[in-house]
Amino acid sequence: MTKTHEMKSTLTLILPLMAAFLAQKGMQLIDTLMMGWLGPEALAAGAVGMAIFFTTLVFCMGTLSAVGVFISRAKGADDKEDVSASLLNGIWLALFLSLPCVGVIWFAPHFFIHQENGAVIQNAAWLLHGLSIGLPGYLLFLVFREFLSAFSMTRIVMWVTAVSVPLTFLLNDVLIYGKWGLPRLGVSGIGYAGATVMWVMFLSLFFYSLGNRQLKEYFPDGFLMPSLMKMKDMLFIGVPSGTFFLLEAAMFLSAIMIIGHFGVDALASFQITMQCVNVAYAIPFSLAMATALQVSHALGAGELTRIKKIALQNFSLGILFSLAVAIIFLLSPGFFIKLFLDDKSEHANAIRLASSFLMIAGFFVCLDAVQAIANGMLRGLKDTLVPMLLSVGCYWVVALPAAWYLSFHTALAARGVWYGITIGICSLGATLMLRLVKKLKSGRL
Repeated sequence: MTKTHEMKSTLTLILPLMAAFLAQKGMQLIDTLMMGWLGPEALAAGAVGMAIFFTTLVFCMGTLSAVGVFISRAKGADDKEDVSASLLNGIWLALFLSLPCVGVIWFAPHFFIHQENGAVIQNAAWLLHGLSIGLPGYLLFLVFREFLSAFSMTRIVMWVTAVSVPLTFLLNDVLIYGKWGLPRLGVSGIGYAGATVMWVMFLSLFFYSLGNRQLKEYFPDGFLMPSLMKMKDMLFIGVPSGTFFLLEAAMFLSAIMIIGHFGVDALASFQITMQCVNVAYAIPFSLAMATALQVSHALGAGELTRIKKIALQNFSLGILFSLAVAIIFLLSPGFFIKLFLDDKSEHANAIRLASSFLMIAGFFVCLDAVQAIANGMLRGLKDTLVPMLLSVGCYWVVALPAAWYLSFHTALAARGVWYGITIGICSLGATLMLRLVKKLKSGRL
């Protein structure tokens, strides 16, 4: 495969994925914007609630990413039965994961009930009760996203997610303010709106796949029980990957708990910065997903020399785009902050904090791109256990202690949390790169 063809293949795969990711983050952005319209207290509740929800969700996302790896490998080997088995067991895996995770999301706010601002925690609980209803639908959506991506049918994923953005705004507006004869739900309306959108996203991909001539042949005839062996294989690859994502998200959740000690304005500023960082993460996330699929496909087809070309190309793309995003953050932090908070005098402290957070985040996004793509490469090579262990050390031995020390024992205060997280991401990116280079040089893939 020529370099030009490889680049075209990569862009064909990542651009719809990136657009879908941006649309997905756009939904979160709309939620945060509309929380901002309700005031800093609602933004603070959103910071706590969204962190709990996405800490749980990313574990499921990482675990279910194994479905795409198995389908891509089976497709590369032209094994239709294995593709069908991987899809079926991916669906079962999503349903099994949703049971405990819904319980975690529902009851998690009660662990924070002793925080100083009880209204923030209560609003976060109402938000999460709504979102938890949509979790099973979103996990099933993720399975079908992996299925369609393995067949390079990412455009439909992009369109479904894109349509979900205005739908999110419409349902938020109706449920927050009680329009069309419905009760005024406030922050909790955002949760119920999100749950509705999640189920719509899944059903859209499901019926598209069922009606597609190429894809419907992989659907089983009638009800079939899961294969314990296949589920075990998926969990062996997926759980370490899910734990990897969970540890990163839990690090941010812990960071929110630290920042909570600095008040509502600090929490609101953190939420604003995280939304901007999440949008910037679209490029490395999409490249990481595409990289895992490309590498697993090349591995299944026995094209080992192609793997190194994929690595060089995708790392170059990720770093280049992330540098551009970082420059924008550094030069124009005020532009992004004004999307969430107006220039009222009572918001001055939150605006000042958000500006300083965004400037630090500019460095963070570049380092995060390296670790995300390296993780995607290793996941495609079915190497997930060691990266998980490395993340434990970098997130919980390096990042969080650094964040705690810099915030409470230096003049940096709340900014110290972002500096600590950046140090942890830097160490993780370096260790993952060393492992990847060693693995590629050894030739034992």
